[in-house]
Parts: sequence; structure tokens; C-alpha cells
Amino acid sequence: MPVKTAPFDPATHGFAFPNAFVDTFATLPGGRKIQTAGRCGGMAYAALDYWHAHAPVPRWGDGLWAPSRVPPDGHWLADTIRKRLYDSFLTVSATHFVTWTLAPDDGAGVVRGVTRWTKEDQFPRVVEAVDAGTPVPLGLVVARRLDRIGDNHQVVAYGYERGADGTLTVLVYDNNSPGEEVRLTSRSHDAGWLASNGPRWRGFFVEDYDGRPPRVLTSSPAARGTTVTSDSGVRLAHAWTGLVLRADTSQYAGVADANRVMTSGSADLDELWHLVAAGGDDGPALPSVAGVPASVTSGGGAPAPLASGDAVKLRHVATGRWLTSRAGTRSPVTGQQRVDTDAVPTDDDATWRIEVDGGGTWTAGARVRLVHAASGAALHSHQHPVAPGQNEVTGFAGRDQNDWWSVLATS
Repeated sequence: MPVKTAPFDPATHGFAFPNAFVDTFATLPGGRKIQTAGRCGGMAYAALDYWHAHAPVPRWGDGLWAPSRVPPDGHWLADTIRKRLYDSFLTVSATHFVTWTLAPDDGAGVVRGVTRWTKEDQFPRVVEAVDAGTPVPLGLVVARRLDRIGDNHQVVAYGYERGADGTLTVLVYDNNSPGEEVRLTSRSHDAGWLASNGPRWRGFFVEDYDGRPPRVLTSSPAARGTTVTSDSGVRLAHAWTGLVLRADTSQYAGVADANRVMTSGSADLDELWHLVAAGGDDGPALPSVAGVPASVTSGGGAPAPLASGDAVKLRHVATGRWLTSRAGTRSPVTGQQRVDTDAVPTDDDATWRIEVDGGGTWTAGARVRLVHAASGAALHSHQHPVAPGQNEVTGFAGRDQNDWWSVLATS
């Protein structure tokens, strides 16, 4: 019969970075630690959370966090994935990881083992779910000893096929192979399932799943590789925390006409910035910015691709104020150089130099530094709150991982 699938695509509904996390979740007598081979269950459950919410999965790629390739602890997505990993271990079905690890492949007599449990009980459950149009999480079992239980794995099943020769196939999103269709195949007399990305698994079971509402920072993430231009409206995400650059109408205490800039996890017009080539005049208005007067979205000249070394100004769409910084000012929490917005700044205060990691054109998915041209301080954020749910944004004289930003969405 032909392949039957639920409406789930690993390239769209799976994460764009690999499962390269490491977590210790148990310590055996004698001190031996049991580690997961990543946060596979968290990635599987989180992907399903977004799918059930009809919301796009964040499209951040592994290049933002080289060399680890995954968001670091403290990044909201990394912490969400870890939480969902632990949730997956607290289900009733998670006990199968223990019982199936200790069970034989083939039972004796009426006693069944992993092979028959999978083919007779669990494969039909996958069929039932897919026929109903619903992807489901799978627990893949390979371990035969408890001290190797961390070698087991968790994926999302979204399709199946029954061959005329008795071959069974399950299509899965395997977070070890982002963006790929991975096939688990077992012939009629096989005792295991060979994955198209390499491993051979003893068997699998459908896991219990209880969804959680996911955090959605944008309903229209920018496609990776989209060129950023001098007339783009952008939402900028801080690479190391995942929070978004925003501003509001409140002022820093004791500082006149210096409105606050911060990062947060909300998604609204306070996070949209219009890029203007430094030195340009106030040119055409940004189109299709709902609810914002055209007078505050004007930019500088004809749009042109931006690249490493170019100078830009960033205008906050909701207020019409410009992102600024000045040498000698101090931020409220860490005392680093203050970053704020100003209605009528000087060019020196409002000009930022683009530094694309690796050089070249600025595209969505690339990581970029924005360096204050006059002072040399990099636009910077960190895990220092200025208010509940809001982290401080500063100008940083040095250089570290907290200087990197990426384009979350364009307008």
C-alpha cells in the first residue's frame, strides 16, 4: 500500500538544530551517571506542542550557538525543551523504557518480547493515529542493560507503509537528523527496525502525550537566507537567551528623553525595528505595518542589501524613536554603557555598524553584532532583569557570546 502520512513535515514542524544536548537524569549506586543522548523527548514533545497549536516552530539554526550547536541553558527554548524532556519521563508509558530494556527480543511460548510487542501492539497504534491525521511521540528502544538506558531515543511518528512482502515502515521526525524524513523499516522476519539515518532499534512504543501551550514569538518567522535590506522591518532575537529586542515609552529613572530598551519574550509591535541606511534621508514609509502611522515608519532611500561593515540606524516602529547609545552613560543594572531610544538623536548616537559572523550579506538565520559606531560598544543583553520578564540591554565594550543577535522576522 502507498505511504500514509499525517500533516507533519520534519522540515517545517521539526527544529532546525540537532539534538546535541546532554543531561544527567539519574545516578546509579556506585556513582555511575545515566545520561540522555540529548533532550530527544523534549524536542519531540515541544515539536508536537507547536504542531497542535498550529504555530511555527522557532527556525533558529545551529550556527547561532557554535560550537555547541544548540541553544544554551538559560535560553528560553533550551529550558522549555528540558522541561518537556522531564515531562516525557513522568508519563505512565515511560516505564516501558525500563521494562523493554530488560525484556528479550523474542519471548518463549505465549510470553512475548520486544519484537512482537512492537509489531502486534504498537505499530497498529501508529497506524490508528496517522489515519486520524495525528502525529505521535515514539519511544525507540535499543538498550539491553539499565546502565545503557540513556541510549534509547524519542522521536515523532507521522507516517507508515505496509509492503506487499510484509515489510513495515514508520516515518519519523528524528531530532538527531533535523529536516530529514527518517524511515524505520522492519521486514516480516526481522527482529528489529533499521533507521534510514543509520541506527538499528530493537522496537518502539507510542508514548503518552499531554500538550503544553508553546511560546510563540512570531507567527511568521523569516525564512533562513532572507536578505536583510536598508528598508527592512525586523524583529531581532538575542541569540543566547532567545528574547527579543524591544522598547517602550517609559524612561530610565532620572534621565530625560531616554526611553527604555530591553529584551522580553512577548510578541507585539514594541519589537519591530525599521532599518535605515546611515546618512540616508527620510524616504518611503514601510508598508503593511498594521496600526502604526506611516509617519513613524519612514526610512532612508531605496532599499539595498545590508552586509558586514555597513552602517545603519534602527527606528522603533511603534514610537518612531531611534536606538541610541552614548559613551560615558551607565545602564541601570550592570553599569555598562546605556542603550535607549531618542526622538531626535545625533548621527553619532544613532549609528550602528553591522558585523555579520563570517562576513558577507546579512541574512535571516545568520548571527550578527551591532556595534555602536561612535563608541565601539556592541549591542548586548544578558540574564540580568530590569523588570519581571525583561532583561537589560546595554552597550558592551568587550566582546562575548551575549553580543550576538539574529533576525526573527521581517516585515
